[in-house]
Amino acid sequence: MKFYEVTYLIANEHCERFSALAERYARIKGWNEKDMLQFAVTVTSKADIEAKLLFLEKHMIRLEKEWQEHKEQKSEHKQVYISDIEREKCRKVVNAFAEELDDVEVMVVEAGRFGFIKLIYYKFPYGFDDAISYTNSLDLFLDLWNEWLEAQLFRLTKNTPMAELNYEDMFKCLSKDKQVELMAKREYFAEKAEICIRCE
Repeated sequence: MKFYEVTYLIANEHCERFSALAERYARIKGWNEKDMLQFAVTVTSKADIEAKLLFLEKHMIRLEKEWQEHKEQKSEHKQVYISDIEREKCRKVVNAFAEELDDVEVMVVEAGRFGFIKLIYYKFPYGFDDAISYTNSLDLFLDLWNEWLEAQLFRLTKNTPMAELNYEDMFKCLSKDKQVELMAKREYFAEKAEICIRCE
């Protein structure tokens, strides 16, 4: 048998009854409030403990589930650092787009072991609104390519009804020659970055 000391919280609606009983038990048995509660717990312990154990078992199942979900989420968001090989590949990607980044209002900076950070939505004098990190050169290439292509589509359709379309539909509305010309730039950037975009 084990002994535990627990704290009982008496709700406001029970305080008056509890105080009255405490006075009566003190007068006849000489018990204080703790003695009175100990007697009540001891006499009703079997059914009471069974109910408490059932409650605790159900409560623990819920806690374990929440703990496991939290653990999995934490694992998913575990920081990933860039490898030396990917760092060098990312540098080549950034250099391939270097002359174009100013035109699309995007800046890419190297952040040591955290990879490369793409800064977007610059607002003077507050700076950039958003930042996205990359530790994979192909991901970085595809992102910068999309930024460049969307900027070209926006420029080509500005002040035309096509400006209301999404980028995919803008592209489809262009002439076949213009589509080929734009996609040729993708090959140009990939060759310059020494990256295999067919591996995507």
